[in-house]
Amino acid sequence: MKRRPKGRFRFWRELKRRGVPRVLAMYAATAFIIIEASDIILPRLGMPDWTVTLMIILLIIGFPVAFVLSWVFDITPQGVVKTEPIGKGSLPEQEDQARRRKLRISDVVIGVLLMVVIVLVYPKIFNQGKSRIPKEIRGKISIAVMPFKNVTGDTIYSLWQEGMQNLLITSLSNSEELSVRQFETMNSLVSNKAGINYASLTPSLAGEMARKVEANTVISGNLHKSGNKVRITVNIMNTETEEIYKSYEMEGYGEDDLFDLADSLSTIIRDYLEITNMKQNQLFDVAHVFTSSPEAYKYYLQGFDCHGRLDYACAAGFYSKAIQVDSNFVSAMMKLAYCYADQRQAELSKYWAYQAFERIDRLPADMQLMVHAVKSFADKKPLDQLEYARQYLEYHPHSAYMTYMLGWLNFNLEQWEESIEGFEKSLDLLKKMDNHPWAWTYILLGGAYHNIGSHKKEQKVFEEGRELWPQQKSTFDYWQAICALSIGDSAGTNYYLNEIRKMTEQKGRPEAYLWLWYAGVHDLAESYERAEFYFRQARSLKPDDPYIANDFARFLISRDIDVDEGMELITPIVEAHPENASFLYTYGLGLFKTKRYQEAHEVLEKSWDLTPYYDHKQFTLGKKVGDLLDMN
Repeated sequence: MKRRPKGRFRFWRELKRRGVPRVLAMYAATAFIIIEASDIILPRLGMPDWTVTLMIILLIIGFPVAFVLSWVFDITPQGVVKTEPIGKGSLPEQEDQARRRKLRISDVVIGVLLMVVIVLVYPKIFNQGKSRIPKEIRGKISIAVMPFKNVTGDTIYSLWQEGMQNLLITSLSNSEELSVRQFETMNSLVSNKAGINYASLTPSLAGEMARKVEANTVISGNLHKSGNKVRITVNIMNTETEEIYKSYEMEGYGEDDLFDLADSLSTIIRDYLEITNMKQNQLFDVAHVFTSSPEAYKYYLQGFDCHGRLDYACAAGFYSKAIQVDSNFVSAMMKLAYCYADQRQAELSKYWAYQAFERIDRLPADMQLMVHAVKSFADKKPLDQLEYARQYLEYHPHSAYMTYMLGWLNFNLEQWEESIEGFEKSLDLLKKMDNHPWAWTYILLGGAYHNIGSHKKEQKVFEEGRELWPQQKSTFDYWQAICALSIGDSAGTNYYLNEIRKMTEQKGRPEAYLWLWYAGVHDLAESYERAEFYFRQARSLKPDDPYIANDFARFLISRDIDVDEGMELITPIVEAHPENASFLYTYGLGLFKTKRYQEAHEVLEKSWDLTPYYDHKQFTLGKKVGDLLDMN
């Protein structure tokens, strides 16, 4: 025989017998749905905010009432009746068993209510921390301009509360980059807030109203007066965080100046917000630039795009246009310095690096480090440039640009392991941002792997770069051919050499350049006999081409194959092109090999001055020649 439960278990069974848990579950679910519906519907009907609060209080009061009624009464097919006490000789278990014999309508109702509650609660639980601004406008600057507060103490300026608001809305609406909520919408929103006047528009309340019109930015302001001066202050606030991230202040004399102040403020604010909007979808390194001109920034972005495609002439053109619009655009000057260096124009590269340096005092500390790095680049001081890059990364450890710079500098210094570390980190950072790294990141990283003999990684990184940068396919084919030939992969070598051949034929390039590519592959893979063969093939087809002659002469001299023949080739070329740094270097190398050290020193110094950036082989050779002269 089962024992009768005691204590709290008996009370719980009695609650179940009387159906109290079922009623309370239905009440709680229904109350939650009513609260959610009230919060949406009542404000739309123009009801004040306190009506929703009243509804919540009434539902809380109703909870104990529902408990008492469910204890005393029961709903049966015969209607609502008073719940009978437990019959003599009957056990709670028997009563419960009777209740469980069939599915009740109340069970179905509870199930439906629970499903509705889950639907309403799910986004509140799983969207915590997510933006309350709709997804479709998060990537845009959407603006709610609030009425200005008149804190002058002079009622004549009360007209300007909505007047300043209207003027700003009209001006900002002319921008294609911005989405501005119109005056009537904002006026209606404020008017519908019972008990609200302009003086009581707190940041929290302004943020709430801005979210109602799906705006992610709030512009608010005040009108002040001191003596005969009128001052306007404007704050730009993030709707979600209620953080003021930009403020402006302007002064005038009397009411007559307010129109001009409004025009000036709207221009400044429009330019700031347009640039902010353009920066939102850019890499940090592109977004972290300083200009007050949206037009200049647009040119800068176009130049950056050309630079990424290795179209240096196109990039230089757009950077120059950006500087024409904003003559103090330091970021464009720095990019232009690098761009001209890539075009082997040392004087122009140095000019723009120094132009940026002249404006360094106007910049924040992190940007000053970047300017110092560019100047060190123009001065050919890679160790200084490395130090500035490292200091910059202390400010911005996730800068893909500066981690690339570390890789590039170490590559030029032939510090392969450090170079690999920089390039790999740059790749990782950009991939995390779903962005394509620069083609040269892959080319140089593969080259660094090649120099430490890590050929599997070399092949992998070249193949990845080849897929991402099809317009640079021939460059990657060239380096893949070198890798394949270096490891004795004849099939791979033939495949990539054949791809190079297809490229030259498709682009209609002279056959001499095909043999020049082949010669370069075999030279760097240390297959010197075949390299010499292809060099001679190229030269036989274009005997007057100074660049082919220079490459062949450098090969003959640097590999000690035939220094005299190399000097015969390069001497007339240098005489015809005395300002070409590459030709001068080849000639200086030949002079060194023939022990004409004083002449070599003079020629190499001139070549160094004409070279736009640090070249480790050139620096090493120049130092060696200088040391020999000191010894003599």
